[in-house]
Order: sequence, then C-alpha cells, then structure tokens
Amino acid sequence: MLGTEVFDVDCGERETFLLSDLHVPHGGSPVVQWLADLLERARRARGRVLVLGDLFDSYVTPRQLRGGVCKDVASMFADASRGGAAIALLHGNRDFLLGREWEDATGCAVVRGGMRTQLAGMRALMLHGDELCVRDLPYQRAKRWLRTPFVRALARSLPLSFAESLAQRARQKSKMVIQSGDQSRFLPTRDAIAAGLRADVDLVVFGHIHRRSQGTLGAGGYRVLPAFDEGGVSLHAADALRFVDRHGAPVAEPAPVLPGLAE
Repeated sequence: MLGTEVFDVDCGERETFLLSDLHVPHGGSPVVQWLADLLERARRARGRVLVLGDLFDSYVTPRQLRGGVCKDVASMFADASRGGAAIALLHGNRDFLLGREWEDATGCAVVRGGMRTQLAGMRALMLHGDELCVRDLPYQRAKRWLRTPFVRALARSLPLSFAESLAQRARQKSKMVIQSGDQSRFLPTRDAIAAGLRADVDLVVFGHIHRRSQGTLGAGGYRVLPAFDEGGVSLHAADALRFVDRHGAPVAEPAPVLPGLAE
C-alpha cells in the first residue's frame, strides 16, 4: 500500500490507546511524564498501546538505549508490557532504525510498516502517515534511499556522538525545507487516503503531519493524531473513538477536516 507493507494483527476488542509523534528529545521534556501517565492507564486497563511513529526526536543507533532518556523510556515501556499492556510501535521518519534491540529491551513489538486491526468495532489501518504525503517528492525519494539495507546498516554502526550530530543536522535542514516550501505539499492527498481505505478497512489512522483532524472519505473515514509532545492528546478506542487530553478526558473542541478532503 503506497510502498508500505501492511501487517494484520489480531488483538481482539481491547481498549486501545493511540498516540504519535512524541519526539522525545535526548534531554527529556514534559512529554516523558505524559507518556508515563498514558502507559499506566493502559497497564491498569490491560489494554493496547499503539505508537504510530516518531517516539524519539531521533533514533539512529542501539547505543542510545544504554543510557539517558532513551533507556528511561524503554524501561517505562517494559514495565507497562510486563503489567499486561500489549504495545506495538510503527516506524516513523525519525526512528525507522528501531529494531530487535528495542523489542528485547521492552517486550514491545516493532511493526516495520502499517498495521491492520480492530478499533471500536471497525477494521482500521494504522500508518505513520508519511507515505500518504505523496506530493512531497524530495522526501519520498530520500525515504527510499535512507531505508536501503546498506544505509540502515551504516547508520547503526556509526559512533553515537557522530550519529546524533548527523541526525541533528538532518532535522535542522528538514525544518528549513518545511518552513520555506509550499505547505500543501506536506499534506496527505485524497487519493492516498482512499488507497489506504481500499486495504479492506473502514478507517485509516495516522500521524506525521501534527494536525489533529478527522473526516469521512467515501464509505470510510480517517483520524489524524496530533503531535503528542505538543499537549499530550491521543486517541482512545473502546466503545467509540475519542480524542482525549493527557489526563484521559475527552477533548472539547471538534477535530477539523483536513484541507482538501471535505466531502
């Protein structure tokens, strides 16, 4: 589906907590506590947690799990997993090098693509969302190159300080490109979301663009998760789908329709 492999995961109708784009920085931030609170709610409910990419601001080498905030976050996930929560992470554009070392350290699954499962009685496809932004051609070309086995192996073998320096420079360049470019280029297209809905699902859920929104498209629908580090808002799925704040309370403001996708 748009170059992304989709994996079917049957977890039953468990209470589910979805979040995306936490961008946990190396120095830590309030988002770490918001994440800890959400993981504790999921542990008590023995529910599912689905992180739809970009857990870390950058993740380039397994050495990051040996100390600092990455190790602390891994310990939080491991505690929630041991406590009964079922947790899966999708690759994002900032942490697509997460791999077996994360699974071993946390007991959580790393899904190297999209994930199709049940949410609130609907068949849903979870994506990071970058594959839906098909008009951003420079990014799509760079993505294919960066995720070749050779580049991935090279990145994971670099010394930690050098790898982190490269990642920081890449983030700075990306911010400059986004701020100076045609903003519509960085949004998902109607055709791309429609392609996701044709993957035998009723709903497409994704993040990446940092815009909380929702809408319908044909007979299906979509939900876009905001960046969790901008306020702790996530998506809760039980009897229904609801955006909730960092305390678990429903968000009062309705989510807008994405530009260009109104029926």
